[in-house]
Amino acid sequence: MSSRRRQSPMVSYPTNQRKKSPNNNHPLNRLPSFLKPGAAVEISTNEEGFRGAWFMGKVVAVPSPDKDPLNCQVEYATISEADGSKPLKEFVDLDHLRPALLPPMSEMEKKRDILAGEDVDAFYKDVWWEGTVTEVRGDGKFSVYFRGSGELIQFRRDELRFHREWINDTWKPPLDEAEEEEEEEEDEVDDYTEDKEVQYLVPQVNLETTKAIAKEMFSSGTVVEVSSDEEGFVGCWFAAKVVERIGDDEYRIEYKDLREENGVEPLKEVADFLHIRPPPPSDEDIDFSVGDKIDAFYNDGWWVGEVIDNLKDGSVGIFFRESAEKMRFGRQGLRLHKDWVNGTWELPLKRGELKRAKKVPCERNVRPKRAIDKQYFSIGAPVEVSSIEEGFEDSWFLAKLIEYRGTDKCLVEYDKLKAEDGKEPLREEVNEFQIRPQPPEMVMVNPFEKLDKVNALYNDGWWIGVVKKVLAKSSYLVHFSRTDEILKFHHSQLRLHQEWSDGKWITSSKSHTV
Repeated sequence: MSSRRRQSPMVSYPTNQRKKSPNNNHPLNRLPSFLKPGAAVEISTNEEGFRGAWFMGKVVAVPSPDKDPLNCQVEYATISEADGSKPLKEFVDLDHLRPALLPPMSEMEKKRDILAGEDVDAFYKDVWWEGTVTEVRGDGKFSVYFRGSGELIQFRRDELRFHREWINDTWKPPLDEAEEEEEEEEDEVDDYTEDKEVQYLVPQVNLETTKAIAKEMFSSGTVVEVSSDEEGFVGCWFAAKVVERIGDDEYRIEYKDLREENGVEPLKEVADFLHIRPPPPSDEDIDFSVGDKIDAFYNDGWWVGEVIDNLKDGSVGIFFRESAEKMRFGRQGLRLHKDWVNGTWELPLKRGELKRAKKVPCERNVRPKRAIDKQYFSIGAPVEVSSIEEGFEDSWFLAKLIEYRGTDKCLVEYDKLKAEDGKEPLREEVNEFQIRPQPPEMVMVNPFEKLDKVNALYNDGWWIGVVKKVLAKSSYLVHFSRTDEILKFHHSQLRLHQEWSDGKWITSSKSHTV
């Protein structure tokens, strides 16, 4: 992520003419109500290296409603002219303006916990940057990942605010939502309630795994889909092919349907490994249901939306959350939305769901292969096994190793899980990366504390979570980021989380161990 000290004034940045957003037109003869001279605003840009950034400033002059394009003059609060003599002023398209969030957080939001997986804005070098919390650290700081730059940076609580979008002259989620979401301070989990809109969880991506898979899969000529963080195109995927790999994590790609400025040559761009994926597997003939998350083909790209209506003529009503638009599509222009996560196609999971559908079959579901290290895994030895089935990625089940199968697979027999007859222990072939030795027992001198990363024994498996609250009688509320659930556990049902890496156990926190 780069800071911005500009050497010359920036020109207005119109919407990219080579890509068309479902909603890229201003309502004529109407200016947003917040646009008044002197009003505090936040300003975005499509300038390379600053997508997802919001600069503080104020309105200097508003345009006449009958002019097109509508450009507003603003003055930046933290950016100066090239000579440093005065604040920078420039004309900005209305699409790049929104009212300032003052204060950044309400008093109620300051009391609310920020959890792993939440979208936030981080204040960095006088700018608010859009990112996602990947870890709640024990030192009171938060690790935030910025997709645009691929950076992971630590921030204090007072340097973060909950992320919101300004859509149709209103904040999404609304500003008063935080006031309505106050948690009841009770010791029983049945008293814990949280009234929020049902929404889909953000898949958790392992950067190193994703990068390794990209290197293995994406060679010259490979057909792919490419996404963009450019404003107005977030969540849209365009068909393309790989031209060449550039360095360790970038690829030059050539779009199938997008053209250069001359309108003749196919558009070529550079995309990093997080913005490129194989085309998803095709759907069987299915009927879409209201609430399904889908992709709709429009203006040469696949746009993420939700089914809101099935019409009698066979068409489907779709709502696009990013642009707040409703449109009608035929069945042939729709597909179920799938996420490419760590080399596997996953159907989206709604908050509150404990189990998810089975993983989407795909011949391209691959991971880097490594031989099983027989130094740590002998026949008959107890092991723990993770699953690549959707909904169970953050869980480990006790088993024993039955036999090796090739160099990178093995057969295991689960300790608690049963076969379909309900009698015999379940046996399953798994990959090398799904097994680990049984973690060593750790003596806990003191109780767990809030924000400790733990494993909770639930439904015959150890599930990764974070202590959200310490209760009476050696009990705890534990938050599971995958499903956004909070469950109550006794101290005896928890263990400190450990990671198996390069033949060693790494403890997430050593404050309670001896």
